Parts: sequence; C-alpha cells; structure tokens
Amino acid sequence: MVEMEQVTLQPITEENEHECIHLKPREDQLDLVASNADSLKHAKKEITSKPYGIFAEDQMVGFILYDNEVYHDGYYWILRFMIDEKHQGKGYGKRAIQEVIRTLQYRRDCQQISVSHVPHNSAANALYKRCGFQDTGEFEDNGDTILSYQLGNREGA
Repeated sequence: MVEMEQVTLQPITEENEHECIHLKPREDQLDLVASNADSLKHAKKEITSKPYGIFAEDQMVGFILYDNEVYHDGYYWILRFMIDEKHQGKGYGKRAIQEVIRTLQYRRDCQQISVSHVPHNSAANALYKRCGFQDTGEFEDNGDTILSYQLGNREGA
C-alpha cells in the first residue's frame, strides 16, 4: 500500500508568494479559476480571508483562500482553490478541502462552509461533493453554482 503524503496548509508569505503565483492549472482549466496573482490581490483587499499554500510534504502543490473570520450569520467561504497541473489527480485537493473543514469545524460561529464554482466545472463539483458539500440550488450574481457544507446547529457547543 502506498503511503499518502501529508497535506498541510501554510500561510502565503513574502517568502513563498512568488512560488504560489507560478502554480497554474491545466490549459483547459484556465477559464475555471482565477490566477493566483489575482487571488492574492483579492486576499489583500478582503481582510476576513487568508491565503494558504497547499503543501505535500515540503512542496507547494496548490493554493486556497478562505474566510478566517465569519462572513455572515455562521457562514464561512472558500473563496479560491486550485491544484497545480503537475500535482492533480493525487488526492491533494480533497485533503486540502478536508483540512479547511477540520480547521473551521472548531469555530463556534461556523455553521456552514460555502464554496462556488463556474457551472461547467464538473471536476470541482464532484470534488466538493466527495468532501460532503451539497448543492444549494443558489447561484452567485455571476452565475457560479453555490455548494455548502453544513456543520449543523452549534448553539451552546
């Protein structure tokens, strides 16, 4: 049996920002996700969110940006997410999403984690559903499909 490499989320810093910017999805996925450079600019303006590199052992294999503070009424958002083209299909994406869920589930104010993707991104949709997200039937203003992960009623938790 092959041992799975450990996946960790490490903050994007000045030291690893350049490495993050150079990660990119496959050519046929370029219209499905924002560039990491754009995502890092977004993160600087969006003070409630924090950018992380997705690391397999000591190598950055992807990028994720998610709320570090409650967004609205118990909702946290995964805002950006990608795995570099050379590292797709190895389970890193699923383990990164699971790590975000693990991190946020301990926050008393987190009742739901939301994520969105362009409607024709069936790979992202399948990945999020494998991680326990469900369709909400809702759409972002730009038409993106919204999914959510319910953490349940946590009053008094």
